[in-house]
Amino acid sequence: MELTFKLEVNAPKEVIWPYYTDLKKRHIWEEDLENITFNGELKTGTTGTMKLEGMPEMSFTLTNIVPNASYWDRTDVPGMGSIYFRHDILQEDGRTYIKHTVILDKEKPSEDDLNFLCGVFSDVPKSVMIIKKEVER
Repeated sequence: MELTFKLEVNAPKEVIWPYYTDLKKRHIWEEDLENITFNGELKTGTTGTMKLEGMPEMSFTLTNIVPNASYWDRTDVPGMGSIYFRHDILQEDGRTYIKHTVILDKEKPSEDDLNFLCGVFSDVPKSVMIIKKEVER
């Protein structure tokens, strides 16, 4: 199961990228983020932990880091499966887009799983709009 939100932005990818990698800028668009730490440098394979409001601390693994293009991570949720968060900066036909995708990887997902995924995804459009406003200043 996967849900995606994609939005055109009027900013170069080099201006957008720090909103994923600079922890101060990350807090601007990820409003429920209380804390995030990385166990090493920001590259594919690095692990870390994050704490969101009202949630227990969660471990994650960076699954695809391509500077100025892709910031992907995976969080394993006990009893639920793996949740992948993909943040992409795309160049298409001379335009720049931000695309955020949330994927639930689970065998035989149920309607309850879809509802869970929708809940996880619910703040994605607002987050992307915040990044858009910030980078277009």
